[in-house]
Amino acid sequence: MNPLDKNKVLAIVLIAIICLIAFEEYQLVSLRTEHDKLAAKNAILASKPTEAAYIIFRDGELVKAKNGLTGEIDFSGTDASTVIQRALDSLTPNRTWVEKVAVVGSFTLSSKIRVSGYTFLDLSQANLTLAANVNDNMIEASGWYFTIVGGTLNGNGAHQTRGSAIFVKGEAQRFFIGYGMRIFNAAEHGIHLEGEPDKYVGVGVLVDIIIEGCGGSGVLSAPWSADHIFSRLNCGGNGGSGICLSSSSANLIVDSLFWNNFKGVDIYHSMQNVVTGNRIDFNKYGVCIAYGSSENLVIGNELHNNTEQIRVEVDAGNGNIIRENRGYVAENYGTAIFSGDGETTTFPIPHGLSGTPKSWSVEAASADAMGNRYVVANATHLIVTYAFPPPQGNDNVVLVWRAET
Repeated sequence: MNPLDKNKVLAIVLIAIICLIAFEEYQLVSLRTEHDKLAAKNAILASKPTEAAYIIFRDGELVKAKNGLTGEIDFSGTDASTVIQRALDSLTPNRTWVEKVAVVGSFTLSSKIRVSGYTFLDLSQANLTLAANVNDNMIEASGWYFTIVGGTLNGNGAHQTRGSAIFVKGEAQRFFIGYGMRIFNAAEHGIHLEGEPDKYVGVGVLVDIIIEGCGGSGVLSAPWSADHIFSRLNCGGNGGSGICLSSSSANLIVDSLFWNNFKGVDIYHSMQNVVTGNRIDFNKYGVCIAYGSSENLVIGNELHNNTEQIRVEVDAGNGNIIRENRGYVAENYGTAIFSGDGETTTFPIPHGLSGTPKSWSVEAASADAMGNRYVVANATHLIVTYAFPPPQGNDNVVLVWRAET
């Protein structure tokens, strides 16, 4: 073979090797892409299953549980609580993915329903009523990554001595409740969140819920419960508060309506909560901050027609910031001008705040306003008192002031 032909053969072999390597790289990238797509799809399905493992429905006198995979009726009975609970208990044990149980129809519960982690309880087509004298919670939930969606929950509180519509207990983490849910007439609270030492209730989202006519609060976040988002709640006509944070910190309450409760928003022994963008109407106390509650931020809310718009108890902690709430003036400032007569020593300045200020400053802005003086505050005025009366003059006593509740 001449040298020219030999070089051609080597070139062809080299090109073939390069093409083979490129093809293998392409296959590897394609496989990785498909793997990533499949993983993402499985993650979405696991987080919010589209198919129910069980569908609970009524057929005549029987309540039935249809297997969502086989279409068969796995079990049935006359007691709705028993059938729903059996479906929940029949989900895959020790699962690390979410499985769904859907309840369709109107049912009376003879006992509470227990929801565990990695469960999606779909009540969007359900109407549940607690039977008389059950004296317990309607739904009790714990575990990680559970979701309870939609439905109407009637606690039948006139015929109970205790019980909330939904009780979330420790340990419970990263859960969702709401999305078109209505709760009413619970003997105690609409939704009650409470953990215990080393079994926290945290990082929950409660959204799009109407809660009315409960004996206690619409929502109670109690000890060992923290780091929640409460959004688009409509809580009215409850015997306690629209929402109560009791030893519950680092929560966000936003875009909600609290009306005709004893207290709209109650912050008790709780820290570093944010209350913003809410409308709070016709409660005895719009917002109440009490007993060691510190570093809470109440800003940008609408408060109207409450007997007392915002109440900060004397035992409240330090560092609470209350600003820019329509219907409640928490800070004000201005310039007060008086004419001295050589005899008057006391000059009252109306501060216009919604309560007695906790801090204030008054500075002289004219020569005749100088001199030894002290300032006290009451619910309506800053009162400036001089040791010696300013001299007679026209508009000669000028004071620049600022006050905050």
